[in-house]
Amino acid sequence: MKFHRPIFTALVLSLLFFFSSASMRCANIEKGFDALSVFNYFEARQVFSACNRKAINPYAAFGLATIYRRHDNPFYNLDSAVKYVNLSYNSYRLQPKPVRYGNYVIDSTSILQTADSISFSCSEIAKKQNTVAACNYFLRSNYLGRKKFIYKVVYLRDELEFDRVMENASSDSTSQFILTHPQSTFLMEAKTLMDRQIYTETTFPNTDSVYIYFLKRYPTNIMRNTAYDRLFSIYRDQKDIKGLGGFVEKYPKAPQAIEAWKLLFSLSVKVYTYSELKNFLEVYPKFPLKNSILRELELNKLVLYSCQRGDFTGFIDAKGKFVIRPQYEDATEFSEGLAVVTRGDSVFFINKENTNPFQKIYADASVFRNGIAPVKIDKKWCFINRQGQIISNFYDEIRELSGSIYVVKAGERFGALDQFGQLVLEPTFEKLGDFHNDYAYYSANGNYGFVSRTGFVHKPDFEWISVFDAEQIAVIKKNGKYGLIRADGKIVLEPSYDQILKAQGTIFILVSDNLYGFYNSEGCFMTPVAYEFMKEKGADFYTNGKVLKLQKKGEQALVDLNGRFHVNYGVYESVSFAGNGLLMVKRKGRCGYVDTRLNPVIAYKYQEASDFEDSLAIVILNDKKTLIDLQGNELYSGDHDLKKISKHYYFVENEEGSILNSSGKFECQGIERFKLHQKGMLIVTLLNGEIKLLYD
Repeated sequence: MKFHRPIFTALVLSLLFFFSSASMRCANIEKGFDALSVFNYFEARQVFSACNRKAINPYAAFGLATIYRRHDNPFYNLDSAVKYVNLSYNSYRLQPKPVRYGNYVIDSTSILQTADSISFSCSEIAKKQNTVAACNYFLRSNYLGRKKFIYKVVYLRDELEFDRVMENASSDSTSQFILTHPQSTFLMEAKTLMDRQIYTETTFPNTDSVYIYFLKRYPTNIMRNTAYDRLFSIYRDQKDIKGLGGFVEKYPKAPQAIEAWKLLFSLSVKVYTYSELKNFLEVYPKFPLKNSILRELELNKLVLYSCQRGDFTGFIDAKGKFVIRPQYEDATEFSEGLAVVTRGDSVFFINKENTNPFQKIYADASVFRNGIAPVKIDKKWCFINRQGQIISNFYDEIRELSGSIYVVKAGERFGALDQFGQLVLEPTFEKLGDFHNDYAYYSANGNYGFVSRTGFVHKPDFEWISVFDAEQIAVIKKNGKYGLIRADGKIVLEPSYDQILKAQGTIFILVSDNLYGFYNSEGCFMTPVAYEFMKEKGADFYTNGKVLKLQKKGEQALVDLNGRFHVNYGVYESVSFAGNGLLMVKRKGRCGYVDTRLNPVIAYKYQEASDFEDSLAIVILNDKKTLIDLQGNELYSGDHDLKKISKHYYFVENEEGSILNSSGKFECQGIERFKLHQKGMLIVTLLNGEIKLLYD
């Protein structure tokens, strides 16, 4: 093959020029790194930039990235550093060839190490700016950075976006977050939030039809058990037989199904005859408790009380006779037909026939409420149903039911379940208090916030917080001072007081500089903070919720809630609140009683005296403890301490122990122990082993 001389000559010259140019560029890059090694950033930048004019050179781009990421030169610019490290890596991958220029080795490892260093600095800037835009800008640019830097910025971005979603409080915005963040750390929390939002949006205005629609439309929603509960509550409160029939038919797996069946049975079967029972079973052939419910209803008629004799506890009937002999070291009262008893190291349930219905032994257990009970198996807690079946996850701790909520511990974190054992709050809290009026405190890093049973979380801004009262007001402490906050997060009183005491109703006692005053949480100061405070006294010393006690210069006055004086200063040395229409007052060192118009009723002759309660008062007369009636008649007088233990009974702390009735007569003497039971009934065990029941 022959070439024309001019063409051949041109081709040779072109190749020589190309290799010469490449050689010159390589020489220039080496020159740039030489300059960089002696911190001559101006020359190095000029050389590297020239090498990149016609095409990106991975080594020159690496040199520029190195210059722009360093703080010790005027060219420091992280955006440019990101740009050039990305160009270096992407162009190097096309023709990977490691090179060394002086102390600089340029290969995929060194490029990625530089990218890591740059991305760390950029991630710190993104975290400081703390905006979604800054996070997204970082993620678009720093894709070569170490995964842990990227994950931290992704977490921050998702957290910021999820906070925005929570502020919007709309299931639509939460749904959009779930769709656009399928791999977010907050995905499960977002799904839980959306379920709650859907429940709130769907179930207004608290009628059976909206709950039925919700359960039909959203059968897997985590709030379904709450919807079951609300629906069942409507039918239960209205005693709606038709509604209950539909409930047990449509929702046989609802936690309330057994209770609904029991209620339906009790509402439908008024007389336990064969014909009425047969008719009920024909109408409701799926009735699951035909045999057990009849036996349980029969046993429910038997009222038993726990009673201790010696070192052991058994159960007595309404006549004081032991039906279950004393054989247990400890025992609860019967709840939903079962009691928890302890024998040795064994804890188990018994029914009123003293039979263990589950044939199981536990490490610990609590009584049944709403058809479930917490039990401890080995070292873990869970819930069982009335058949003894485990129906929940295992936890490290389950507290007693409080405010229809069980607080649970999983690992080192606390959460909450509702009264049916369904998750209400994920175990994410360092510490979580018991719920009162739908709210509980939690702590984080030594500070306190509060959380609602529906998932509203107020940030931990406080040094301390009390329980919420019935009006959903709590006392808070911040910067060493006390104030009041509403459950919606609104500050009622700024923290500026030395102490705040909760009194009855909506009344709070404010204390500052050893002076006190009264505040109504509905939004007004009832008195100035100007009265002498005695810190050893409780809130009931200062008010009974109807009258306020004011102290100045050692004198006491009583005013009503509108500020009108009932008793003015200087009339008495001390005055109490009216009990049974009489006020205990003190004059010249002696106590007596006056009516509400301050007319004397019982003379000033007592060394000490209590308020009247249930038409009787305990006084000290001539060093004797005396029981008097509203006319001052002495019903009993003795040398030993006298203590009110129920509405109509008093305990005399003499050698053998005695109980007086409200007429001042001895009911029983020689008492080993007594226990005040429900409805004011006293169970008294005598030293001779006899048991007496005293009813108020």
